[in-house]
Amino acid sequence: MNLDDLLSLARDAAQAGARTAAFWRSNAHRLLIEEKAGPDDLVSQADRETEQAIRAVLARHRPNDTVLGEENGTTEGRTGVQWIIDPIDGTTNYLYGRPDWAVSVAAADTHEGRLLAGVVIEPALGLLTEARTGTHTTTNGTPTAALNQHDLIRALVELNLGRPEQRTSAGPMVNALLPRVRDLRRGGSAAAALAQVATGRVDALWAPGLQPWDCAAGVLLVQQAGGTVGDLAGPTPGTWPRSGDVLAAPAALWNPLQALLAPVYPKTGARCVNRSLPMA
Repeated sequence: MNLDDLLSLARDAAQAGARTAAFWRSNAHRLLIEEKAGPDDLVSQADRETEQAIRAVLARHRPNDTVLGEENGTTEGRTGVQWIIDPIDGTTNYLYGRPDWAVSVAAADTHEGRLLAGVVIEPALGLLTEARTGTHTTTNGTPTAALNQHDLIRALVELNLGRPEQRTSAGPMVNALLPRVRDLRRGGSAAAALAQVATGRVDALWAPGLQPWDCAAGVLLVQQAGGTVGDLAGPTPGTWPRSGDVLAAPAALWNPLQALLAPVYPKTGARCVNRSLPMA
């Protein structure tokens, strides 16, 4: 497979999704909004139509690939390539008119879970961040700067609160981090936050409880920018943590952050809702 072609297709698909999402953002008063698992888990017509737009581009060019999307589940393929898509990551932000939301498209090897190409678009900011295996991450065509933050006390750390059962650890987690870092943020989109780590707009991300579509493209962006990604059991080079608990940071910050966070969270073992994906 040609990785440049996969990246180009990921870009085209993500841009098609971003155009659909932007259309609905400008017509938000017409959107039908539903709650999935609860009041903090929203979905709208924009999410569904954005995923349809992404899938249409992928199907036109690579109809035999597997596709995993947040809204429409898995379409099985037979080529060894799987597309992992989140049409609007940060739906609550999107619906409230806040800027932290993103369209995320990644390609992965179905046999090993190795990430091949990834694109994250932050439409409200006009930013497209992309990478493929073997190349440096770029934003709007410009290579990102080296991730060279090495001083934990000067690190700005982005957070996610995790699955419902993990949220009881949110207070202890904040208490463990806040005295030892510059400050904490909670933007509400893991894909956007990973793109921000890759581009130096935030120094690290701790985001437990993610699904593959939340993080696959963003994980590759951080790794190809020179950062380290894994969960509290250790780094997961070349792929995303199957536990769904994502720690992303420059190499010099990764172990210190892991040491602060590990005592806060009980060991739950590797977890992945989508069992069709290979385990690391």
